[in-house]
Amino acid sequence: MTDTKTNRHGDEIRTGQLWTDDPRRTVIRTLRIDNLDDAGSLGAVAICTVVRAHDTDTGEVVAPGRVVSINIDRLHTTAAGNGYRLAESR
Repeated sequence: MTDTKTNRHGDEIRTGQLWTDDPRRTVIRTLRIDNLDDAGSLGAVAICTVVRAHDTDTGEVVAPGRVVSINIDRLHTTAAGNGYRLAESR
């Protein structure tokens, strides 16, 4: 597909960006966007690799390398502060 998409919130989503989970979660992952793909009627998805996971309860940090697919409309920080946060844009 393409290497840049805009989600319904107006956020520009690109390959190479790093996003993190909501900081209130127990395990906070850092996700690297490797590809953007079309999921048909579900819209566009970001194919991401988990490059780091930090367990806030134990302090353990791991680099699992698991691949996940996330709808790009979910890659957005909400007014309540939850969702995902852009950590780094390359």
